[in-house]
Parts: sequence; structure tokens; C-alpha cells
Amino acid sequence: MMSSIKIVWILMVSLAAASCALSQSKKLSAYDVLTEYGFPVGLLPKGAIGYSINRESGEFAVYFDGSCTFDIESYSLNYKSTITGVITNGRLYKLKGVTVKVLLLWLNIVEVTRQGDDIYFSVGIASADFGVDNFLESPQCGCGFDCNNLPLNGHVSSI
Repeated sequence: MMSSIKIVWILMVSLAAASCALSQSKKLSAYDVLTEYGFPVGLLPKGAIGYSINRESGEFAVYFDGSCTFDIESYSLNYKSTITGVITNGRLYKLKGVTVKVLLLWLNIVEVTRQGDDIYFSVGIASADFGVDNFLESPQCGCGFDCNNLPLNGHVSSI
């Protein structure tokens, strides 16, 4: 009887250790976490070096080597070296660290929501929407999507 308990205990400890090792070896990237919450990976530029997330509150931070600026169509975007906010399914809010240049002003993007096939960006007083298909690929710092095979860099900004 005593040996059966020992065997069960050893099996439980072994399973717990294996489960812990498996979960550590499969740490998700910041891009993987975005997709878990219904967003395309292209909301973040290439080069995220890490992240933290509180799965209960949704508070998150994404880290880059430095700031990241690039142009996409008529928009200039700037990502600080740390982006923070709250993520829930289909909604990023209380965002800090992402700005967009509109005319001559840099405005903070404070919220991003996904509704069906559209992504809505809010700067507080105004918002714009774009098809989710525009964000299936991540832009590259320094050159966006017009990189002509440049190396992954561009984390230098004067902003």
C-alpha cells in the first residue's frame, strides 16, 4: 500500500516537472500573443525583443531595442522602446508609446479595436479604420514595407 502511494507521488511530481518544462520551452512571442487576442501580427513592427503580460488584468508591455519609426502610405508611425497598455479580445486600450503623424502633429494612438475585418485606431478625438488584410505582415523599422531587402534595423529615431 505504501509503495503505491510513493509511485503515484513520483508520477505526479514527474508530470508537474514535465509540464513546467514544456510550458517554458513554448514561450509565445509578442506576435503570438497578439493573435491569441484576435489581432494580426502587423500591428507590431519586426524586432520585438520581449514582452510581459498579466493574463488576469490584460496589462502588457512590449519591448524593442530602441524607438522605431517608419512610413506606411501617407502615415508616419513611431513606436517607443517600450509600449504599454491593456489587451482584451479584440481591443487594445490605455496604449502608451505609439504615435502617428497627422499633418504636422504627432498624436498618441490610445486605442485599437478589431471589429470583423476592420481595425480601428483611435487618437482620442478621432479614429480611422483599415482592413485587417493591411496588417498580416509586420513592417520593418526605418523602412516600413518599402525596404528592398535592407537588414533588420532602423531602431534609431530623433523623436
